[in-house]
Amino acid sequence: MCYSKEVQLISALIILVSCLVYYLFYIKKFKDKWKVCFLRTVLIGFMCIGLHQFFEFLALVTNNQIVYKMGLIISICAVYFLLKSLEVLSNKKIGSWIALIFILFVILQILIVPMDFSASSFYLKHNSVFFWAAIWLLLFIYWHVCAIKIYFEMKDNKSKRTLVLYLLTIADASFILSAIYVLFGYFFFSVNVCTDSPSIWCTFYVLQSFLVPFLFFKLFKFKRQKDTKFMEPKEILIYLIIALFILGVLMLILPLFNCLTWKFVFG
Repeated sequence: MCYSKEVQLISALIILVSCLVYYLFYIKKFKDKWKVCFLRTVLIGFMCIGLHQFFEFLALVTNNQIVYKMGLIISICAVYFLLKSLEVLSNKKIGSWIALIFILFVILQILIVPMDFSASSFYLKHNSVFFWAAIWLLLFIYWHVCAIKIYFEMKDNKSKRTLVLYLLTIADASFILSAIYVLFGYFFFSVNVCTDSPSIWCTFYVLQSFLVPFLFFKLFKFKRQKDTKFMEPKEILIYLIIALFILGVLMLILPLFNCLTWKFVFG
């Protein structure tokens, strides 16, 4: 049976309501300006995913492409706030503004190209979003590359553990769980790795709503470096190339799952 409409609506409400609750609670607890900024940045990113889920629900109800495309645009904006939150947490500029350039190109492509979607099980099938998904993953990988770099620059072990907790509570827990489900589902439930995994991940993202308070609690004792550091342009370029290389490897692996078709690539 197909419960995609109900699941998308429920997951959207859980994420959005939790954002409001956490904001109202922690905005009074955090005294430092950077912590307030971090709280807002993280929760805006969460709201982007929550709104994406809500627009997926509306797209399934109305079967309207404009509504569907709005959800995709809101979703990819979340990756900018991932990068921005890392900048605030580490007090190091990693070129988050570059994400806005990539996002602009994605928005233009989304507005121009017709897109096909359909309901399946508890999620939504994205049948023509290769460019959107590729840029999402590219920036997501870049976020991790930068986080790893910052991790090895940190000298305090407690701060390092907080950074790992940050990655897990912001996105990685649901990503890992959804990846396991998709691989398992590929062999047993005919899950399509390309068309199904984005919506499955976003649905599993509800898990992050229950984990992120652990990160906010850790912030009370987190030792943030005082001086703002800047990543060199050459360094940013190198890390983008590394992210692109990793993305390329993933693109080579995808055909093994018989899902990288011309229709999926070009819509």
